[in-house]
Amino acid sequence: MRSYPQAEAPSIDQVTLLPDRRRLLELLAEALQSSGGSVAVLLVDIDGFRKINRDRGHDIGDELLFSSGRRIRSAVGADDIVARAGGDELAVVCTELSEPGELADLGKRILAAFDDPFALGEGEFDVTVSVGVAVADDPGTPPEGLIAEAEAALELNPHGIRRFEIFDAELRERLRGRSELGRELALALGAGDVKLVFQPIVDIASGRIASVEALARWEHRSRGWVSPEVFVELANEVGLGGELRSYLLERAGTEFAAIAREDPTRRVSLAFNISAADLGAESLIAGFEELVRRSGVEPGRIVVEISESALTGAPDDYIERVTVLRALGVKIALDDFGTASTSIAQLRSLPIDQIKLDRSFVEGLGSASPDAALAAGVLPIARALGMEVVAEGIETDQHLAHLFALGYRLGQGYRFAPPASAEDVASLIARGPLASARMPASEAAAASRESFRRALLAGDAKHAAAVVDAALRAGIGPMTIQSEVIGRALHWIDSEWEAGRLRAADEHLAAAICERELAAVLESAERSGRRVGPRILIAAVGGEVGRGELASAAEALEAAGYETVSLGEHVGDDELERAIGAHHPGAICLNVPHERGRAALRETVSRLGAVSEPPLVLIRGGEEEDAPGAGTIPITSTEDAIEVLASELAGSESA
Repeated sequence: MRSYPQAEAPSIDQVTLLPDRRRLLELLAEALQSSGGSVAVLLVDIDGFRKINRDRGHDIGDELLFSSGRRIRSAVGADDIVARAGGDELAVVCTELSEPGELADLGKRILAAFDDPFALGEGEFDVTVSVGVAVADDPGTPPEGLIAEAEAALELNPHGIRRFEIFDAELRERLRGRSELGRELALALGAGDVKLVFQPIVDIASGRIASVEALARWEHRSRGWVSPEVFVELANEVGLGGELRSYLLERAGTEFAAIAREDPTRRVSLAFNISAADLGAESLIAGFEELVRRSGVEPGRIVVEISESALTGAPDDYIERVTVLRALGVKIALDDFGTASTSIAQLRSLPIDQIKLDRSFVEGLGSASPDAALAAGVLPIARALGMEVVAEGIETDQHLAHLFALGYRLGQGYRFAPPASAEDVASLIARGPLASARMPASEAAAASRESFRRALLAGDAKHAAAVVDAALRAGIGPMTIQSEVIGRALHWIDSEWEAGRLRAADEHLAAAICERELAAVLESAERSGRRVGPRILIAAVGGEVGRGELASAAEALEAAGYETVSLGEHVGDDELERAIGAHHPGAICLNVPHERGRAALRETVSRLGAVSEPPLVLIRGGEEEDAPGAGTIPITSTEDAIEVLASELAGSESA
């Protein structure tokens, strides 16, 4: 770590050796009084500093602050003041502004000062900054107010990097409106105008309500409904965050107790959201202890939901607070999963019990989109880490059926129930399971789907395109196909995970899904109406036959648009039946090499006729008497086989 010289003056920051915030305010006040023109404050925020502190350590963070101050000092004028405003923010006070463009030029120089990487500790890494600017023409402008305006400019786009934002009249008016709304929120809390509604989280398979999520609602007496995203953030800005949290926790405990009394299973849980600001509150733990007491249920039936962006970016002491919460017995859920870039390594290290898949991944299910692949990929990872997964935003039967096929067991959305009062949700629970998905129930559709499922079960992943085309021909919709294929891949992954291996065919399909190929196959197949010829098994029954003869037959059939599987020589009855079960061919071309094969052939054809969906059997190399039973046709050559296949299979499809 860099050895800093000790600062003697108490108004000097010990890390950066720049004036501290107290001295900054004094210098700014002097500048406002003495300047004949405009005074500008440029607040410089180090992007991602919290993550740097967490990942690289506080020593590196301190060195970065020290070096950043020196770079800013080199970018500004000799008369400009550079100070530490607090945290990861440095400030520049500029008093020599004569042209409006000078301020923008100064901002560009500060941003450019961070173009080169920082060599700190044992490594080198890139750092960017963002700049918020406020300008005062009135000597009576309070210094704290000017800095607050610069901070407000930075908050215009809180998730961007390398920002240069200027506080203007429009933003001032917006802040004035928010300040007024903040006062009205305080009155609303006192009058009990902020309410709670509860939305069920449902076991998809049974329709049973497994949990209810408490959601805050504020119907303003003149403005109408105010979004929770607005008033929760507003509460934190105006210092009402703790009061709002305590108010909602108190109501949640009381109202959930009434819901729990109507639950015959005594298992329904309560989910309660907390913000990133709540994580920093010392009273958070006591608030949830009170919630458990008021609700009258065991702690394991309380789920604390924290957004992915808030938890993955939280400092160490916030994570420790979550760990303490979990030690109380409550469960921790990572909300809106997929909206931030959480790595698997981070996921393993976070103290969480549940993942809530963001609704953006559910919206595209059933269409040609990568959402299904992404939704499918979350489950095996979460299960391997011992976490539950809840799918948010389920609004249609297609969403529901697709998620069920993927293996999801918990879901939430308007397809089940909208948010409602505690009384209405209690009645809903008392009535029993909610309605399941309304899926087509016709025998033809069920038979086609079952046939398609058998093909997948047989390991036809390597022939996925042909399987998809066959399913489309059978009238199975793309949504069902996508659900079944991805669901089967998930089943393979999940069932083989423990053993630490995947069968080759399964791995192929899982890889195809992860590469987002399935949606493209479905889209192109549906758009073009492409049809792949039926699969033909080629086998030699009853003795030796030339391998070249089998290969040439396969080549000719494939050139004509058929898919072939050559089983080879010495094929017995059992092997042939297994191949039929695995590949579900449209036809079988059996070569009979000599007289001794005829008895074996008759037995084979007899057994083939007994399967539930007997294929068309072509016999080559025998006589007319070698074709016993319906559906068997003697042929003399490959060309003859192609002609028979074209006519017979076309006739069966039209029928």
